[in-house]
Amino acid sequence: MAPDPSRQDPAIESSIPRHFTVKRTRPKRAGAGYTPPYPSYSVRFAEGVSNLVCAFLGVQSRAPLSHEAKVASAGMWELCANEDGPMSREHAVHTDEQGFDNQVIIAYWDDVDAYGRWFKKHRDALIGAGLEPSDYGRWIEAVTPEARGFETLYSSNTFPEGAARMATGGFTGEIQEHGYWGSMRDRLPIAQTDALEPVGDPVVPRNPGIVRVEPHDNLAVIRSGQDWSLCDDAERASYFSDVEPQLKAGMDFLTTEGASIGCYANRYMTSSDGNGNVLEQSFGLSFWHSLEDMERWAESHPTHVAIFRSAMTFLQANAGARLRLSHEVAVVSRDQQYYEYNNCHAGTGMLGARRPLGTATPGTRT
Repeated sequence: MAPDPSRQDPAIESSIPRHFTVKRTRPKRAGAGYTPPYPSYSVRFAEGVSNLVCAFLGVQSRAPLSHEAKVASAGMWELCANEDGPMSREHAVHTDEQGFDNQVIIAYWDDVDAYGRWFKKHRDALIGAGLEPSDYGRWIEAVTPEARGFETLYSSNTFPEGAARMATGGFTGEIQEHGYWGSMRDRLPIAQTDALEPVGDPVVPRNPGIVRVEPHDNLAVIRSGQDWSLCDDAERASYFSDVEPQLKAGMDFLTTEGASIGCYANRYMTSSDGNGNVLEQSFGLSFWHSLEDMERWAESHPTHVAIFRSAMTFLQANAGARLRLSHEVAVVSRDQQYYEYNNCHAGTGMLGARRPLGTATPGTRT
């Protein structure tokens, strides 16, 4: 993409913080003279933060979510308030492709040691170890990426969403690395010198009861969201008629056929207040064999091309659009991942990784 002289601005900064900037051995996708066509932002975590933590704590049952499952989720929420608990926590809901309702708590830490103490103390309660079999399932999915292996992107610097809620350094100024294919990798500090190629394959045991998935190195995780709560009626109508259908089609493809292109699991979730009331926010969460597989889908697959085109048309038609977009990506080593499932159906999260890549066969209950 050619530079836009009208936007040449020395105040535009790199998404990569100075203390993580090293001499590149792997080139950026954009040249040194590139200036992005519109403003976007990242967030800054404290310099002393070595690893971040994002944990997804879920319960599931046949729709509608059972009373027992709701009680279990409430118990998980209360555990998050205990000593060493997360800096930030939120609720989301999701009805999966097997017709199960899932209530999810998303919890963030910027102190991996505090998370480790908290998790060691509460793991059994979270996963329901020692409890009698019930009509609902529980699951834990957690990643603890190096801060160098984590990147963020926001369309606005006025709303802290997801990991931004624990970014004590606040938002950056306008950043350079966005608006072109490959910018996601260019925002990752670790990618300055590392190709981030995947090593190995997930191992999904078939034993009954609690199942722990063993992942592989350099698996990639993305959370990408949208918030339409500030949109006026016309903008909201345009979003739901032109953009959201394409987004949902892309999310449905990743959920049901994602294994064919390297996506182990995908959920298209709606944020909620924890009391059954949904908010005007949604996000996709997906787990990928590699960053390269994710990039390939974003850049060339028809489902994502359709999302991108509809979004660009929407932004051009709605000057000053108040739709807020957020994005966070982690590339994690094997020991920076934890996936555990109790009484969940076989398509739940990384349990679906037992499907060989290149296939798209729906799972059944374990």
